[in-house]
Amino acid sequence: MVNILMFIIPPIFAWVIHIYLRHGDMSGKRKVFFFFLYQLLINACTYGVSCLRGIRGFEFDNMTISYRIKYMGLGCVLGFIIPFIVCLLSEEQITIGGFKRYTTRFIRDNRKYMGYAIRVAKADLRSEVSNSYLDWLWWLIEPFCMMMIYTVIFGVVFNASEKYFPVFIFIGITMWSFFSRSISGSVNTVRANKGVITKVYLPKYILLFSKMLVNGFKMLVSMGIILLMMLVFRVPLTVNVLHVLPILVVLFLFTYGLGTILMHYGVYVNDLGYITGIVLSMMMYFTGTFYAVSKRVPAPFGELLEKFNPIAYLISSMRGALLYGQAPEWGLMGLWGFVSIVLIALGAFTIYSNENAYVKVI
Repeated sequence: MVNILMFIIPPIFAWVIHIYLRHGDMSGKRKVFFFFLYQLLINACTYGVSCLRGIRGFEFDNMTISYRIKYMGLGCVLGFIIPFIVCLLSEEQITIGGFKRYTTRFIRDNRKYMGYAIRVAKADLRSEVSNSYLDWLWWLIEPFCMMMIYTVIFGVVFNASEKYFPVFIFIGITMWSFFSRSISGSVNTVRANKGVITKVYLPKYILLFSKMLVNGFKMLVSMGIILLMMLVFRVPLTVNVLHVLPILVVLFLFTYGLGTILMHYGVYVNDLGYITGIVLSMMMYFTGTFYAVSKRVPAPFGELLEKFNPIAYLISSMRGALLYGQAPEWGLMGLWGFVSIVLIALGAFTIYSNENAYVKVI
C-alpha cells in the first residue's frame, strides 16, 4: 500500500491544485487528461531527482521507509509548483499577463491599505488591555506562566533533558502561539468584520494582516523575554543569532499564506472554525513545541517530521540559532519560503476572485 501511495498521492495533490486554479471549471475529459499528465510529470521529475542522487530503479524490498517518505514529500513539493507552470502553458484563462496584473494589484493594495492595517492593529492592542488592572503586562505574564507550567510538566514529570530547557520551551510556545492564534482567527475574519466590508471596500486579506500584526507584536514582546532568559541562563551568544530575522519572516509569510486560504473558506463553511481548532490541537504535539521532534519521535520519522512540517522546522531552527549556535538549513528555509509565497499567491487569487460574493453570504 505504501509503495502505491508514494506514486499516487503527489500527482493527485498537483491535480487538485490545477482544478483549484481553474475554479473547477473543467470538463470531465480534461480532468482525466490532466490526472494522467500529472502522474507522468510528477513521478518523472521525482525519479529524475533520485537518479541525480545516485538512486536508480525501484527495488521495493530494499527500499527504506525513510526513502519512501522523502520520495512522497519531494513529489508533494513538486506537485505544489508544477501546476502553475502547466496552467500557464495549457489554460487560456491563466496567463502571465493575468499573473502580472494580480501581482501589481496585490502590491498596490498593500501599499494603499497598510496604514489602515497598522491603525486597526494599534486599536486592537489598546482595546485588549483597556479594562484590565495589569494593562500590557498581561502580554508578558500569560506566556511566562505557560512556560512555567510546561517546564514543570515536561521538565520534571516527563524528565526532558534538552539543554536550557525553560528557554527551549518558551521559544516553542512563543512561535506556536503566533501561528495558532493567527490561523484560528483567520477562519472568522470576514464574518467578524461584517460591519466594515458591507460599507466600504478594502481587500479582505488586509483584515487578516491587521490581526497578524497584533499577534506579531505579542510575539516580539515574548522574544524580548527570551533574550532576557538567555542572559539569566547564560546562553552563549553567537553570530547565528542573526538568523532569527529570516526565520521570523518565513514564519510570518507561511502563516499569512495559509491564513488567507482558510479565511476564504471560513466564509462558506461555518464549522471550519471547530475543525481548525481540532487540527491545531493535534498539530501542536507534532511541531515540537515542548520537545525536540527529531529526538523524541523514533527514527527516521522524527527527522522527517521536523523537515516536512514547516512550523516544526522553523521552531527547531530558531532554537538552534539562539541556544546552540547552529545555522538553519538554508535549502529547506528557501523551500518553505517559496511555498509560503505560493500560498500567498493562491490566497490572494482566491480572495480577488470571490470577494464580491462574501457580502451576500455573510
